[in-house]
Amino acid sequence: METKIGSMEDRLPSLNRVSDARPVLPAGFRASAVHCGIRVRKSKLDLGLIVADRAYPAAALFTSNQLLGAHVVVGRESLAKSGGKVRALLVNSGNANCSTGEEGIEDNRVVQRALAELVGCAPEEVLFMSTGVIGARLPGERILEALPGLVNLANERGLGDFATAIMTTDLVPKVRTLAVEDKAGPPFRVTGVAKGSGMIHPNMATMLAYVLTDGPADDHPREMLKRIADRSFHRLTVDGDTSPNDTFLLWSSQHAEAATHPKSRASWSDSHDDVLEHAVLEVSQELCRCIAADGEGATRLVTVQVHGAPGEREAAEVARTIATSPLTKTAVHGRDPNWGRILAAAGRSGIRFDPNQARVWIGEADVFSSGRPHPENEPAAHLHLLNNHEVVLGIDLGVGSARAEAWTCDFSADYVRINADYRS
Repeated sequence: METKIGSMEDRLPSLNRVSDARPVLPAGFRASAVHCGIRVRKSKLDLGLIVADRAYPAAALFTSNQLLGAHVVVGRESLAKSGGKVRALLVNSGNANCSTGEEGIEDNRVVQRALAELVGCAPEEVLFMSTGVIGARLPGERILEALPGLVNLANERGLGDFATAIMTTDLVPKVRTLAVEDKAGPPFRVTGVAKGSGMIHPNMATMLAYVLTDGPADDHPREMLKRIADRSFHRLTVDGDTSPNDTFLLWSSQHAEAATHPKSRASWSDSHDDVLEHAVLEVSQELCRCIAADGEGATRLVTVQVHGAPGEREAAEVARTIATSPLTKTAVHGRDPNWGRILAAAGRSGIRFDPNQARVWIGEADVFSSGRPHPENEPAAHLHLLNNHEVVLGIDLGVGSARAEAWTCDFSADYVRINADYRS
């Protein structure tokens, strides 16, 4: 899906979504995918590549889990050594290359060196990432054999295959694009691709999320990523589990900046940061919604709204607590307007408020306010849960003016089935 941002008088663009069946990468990037044999099904793409014309600026946030996948260890080292420059991103699914000891780290480096030789760059300018089952040795030979064909296949229309190749229990690929038109400079594109369906409770990002742009690189990209993660991936949960491979990458080819007329470049650089950050935030939040909607066994996308908080941080904490509550999520699955579970989850969030001054809603139905329930409104709340794929749960804490949202999904018996059978 592509979203267009028009000229921005106030620097905060509005969105106009249009469909894009074959997503186009920002200028300077090409992508491809193949089946190399990691996944049992021969028709399943399991190795994806995004390669740039040359090494471009990039920044990444990685998992806060103490258990680290090999790609987190090698990726941090590589970005530090390259000065934040990346030429190629390789991702496999079906195997997390995690808890595989020094052998797993060396497996990552062997593939990294081989791909670097093929594309003609330093090894540290290649990031090789993995997702899948923890504890299994990576089939490195299969990956090495697939690399030449993968590089030859790379093209500007290959992002759809890449998005499919990085999926594990995902049911659908997740790609969102923003076309930015700004009077201060030339148009540019921001494209995000992600995978994630289970083990989603990010403390930095999501399972895997990559945002590419041909717009200008931010002067402090990692700080920008932290701000964006706090307002997007940190507010996403499916099941309360944080992956050891979580990664959020921002990568800019700067093609639009290179195309800027020299006389206008200075004025554009003074103003582009807010526009770029807003665009990356919009794409990241859209990816969050995609992941929540595709949560393992999910039948409902749930947006949790928190109003009336003393600050945005507090509002986000309450929203995330409600979104993580198994009781709230199972009530949504049963289409039960059980507002007490929403209020109780907010009450244990650690954020102080007077429950008697709070207001709770489901859809547009006020189900609790002024210290008392409103059972007469529960039928409307039930119909909201019954008839809509995207549902809203909300609470006003009554202690301030700050707001925040979080995204999750319902809990179904299918979630248990999927995860009980994950390795068997």
